[in-house]
This record gives sequence, structure tokens and C-alpha cells, in this order.
Amino acid sequence: MHAHLSATRRRIHARVTIIAGVLLAGSLVAGMPLSAAASTSYGVNLVRNGGAQHGLDHWDTFLAFKTHHYGASGLGYPSTAASANIGGGSRFFTAGQYDSTNSQCPEAEQTILLTGIGSAIDSGHVRVVLSAYAGTNGSADIHAHVRLEFRTSGSPHPVAGNDFHRQASSTNEHFKHLTASKILSDHTRTLILKLQADGSSTVTGGCQAFWDRISVKLEHI
Repeated sequence: MHAHLSATRRRIHARVTIIAGVLLAGSLVAGMPLSAAASTSYGVNLVRNGGAQHGLDHWDTFLAFKTHHYGASGLGYPSTAASANIGGGSRFFTAGQYDSTNSQCPEAEQTILLTGIGSAIDSGHVRVVLSAYAGTNGSADIHAHVRLEFRTSGSPHPVAGNDFHRQASSTNEHFKHLTASKILSDHTRTLILKLQADGSSTVTGGCQAFWDRISVKLEHI
């Protein structure tokens, strides 16, 4: 299910943000004692519906963020061949149209709970690995971004210096594979994954940035 985010939760900027968060909240997870909850697995994708094959299920959206089918004509949408090249499916995420009222592109976010690995995180034995395919319609004014932020338990703010950012620019309907990895800092309990698109009201389509096959995995080191 997805829900519309209030504009007050966002800085007004010309970007699209897809956020995937990983949260451990004290000793309770969804009302269950931590000991009763299964520990988060290593080596599996923590992003739900990271390939857009189930619409916007599991994503919260702001403005007209959407999915679209491959091979559509106009506005530089990626082709079915582009999907085949990255092992994608029939649909992808897109920022869509620039919103002149809010002076920015649409956004979306997702939160995933981490459980049972706090000790491993605090002792420096957990690495997070981010992977996503991103692209644009080729306009020099549009950039597709992927950002991952670390947050401590109960904090709404990212841990300073512990986020990483990758971007794809002027890819002309083709995808760029964006990757990053980092050891989780002490007391990190939330990962916020953001897919962002810089856009402009002067560009046709405005926010024609695309994403597919989004993945966040943990490694025990």
C-alpha cells in the first residue's frame, strides 16, 4: 500500500526522492518483543517491490510519482530493450511531470525494519550495499539520483557524514548501474534510501528520470 506524504515533510527542491528506510525501534518491532521478531537476513534485498512490478505497493508517494511500462513512445521513456539489458520487468519507476505549484519533481519513500542485529552493527560487522539502475531522457537539465542515509534509533535526522550519493545524467533512455557500499556506523538503526531527480519546468516532461531494480542488502563482515 502507498500513502501520500505531506509537503511539510519535504524541502521544496527540484528533486524526486524515493526513500527506503531500515528501522530498529528500541526493544519493540510492530508491537512485538524484539526476541520474538526474526532477525533481518543478510544477503537478501530489503527493498520491497524494488522493480516496480507491483505498481507503487510498499512505497509512500508525494505528488504524481508513478510507474510506467517500458517501450512507451514520447518523453524519452526507456525501451523494452533497455529493460532486457538490465534484467528488468515490464515496468519502471519514473518521476513524471514537474510540479510547478510545489516547484519540484514528485517523490516516494519506503521503510524497512532491521531487527536482531544491533550488536553486529555497533561492533562494525555489518556492511550495507546499495544497487540501482537509473537513467534520464537525455536532457542535460535532468539528473537521476540515488542516496542512502544512516540514522540512529529514534532520530529523524541522518548521521552526519554517513550517507552516500550516486547519480546518472544525460543517459538518453539508457540505464546506468549505480552502486555503493559502507560499513554501518555505530548505533545506526535506520537506512533511508532516496532516488532523486533534478528537474525543470522548462524541460518537456520536466522530471523524466527513471529507476529500476533497486536493492539494499546487508553483509556480515
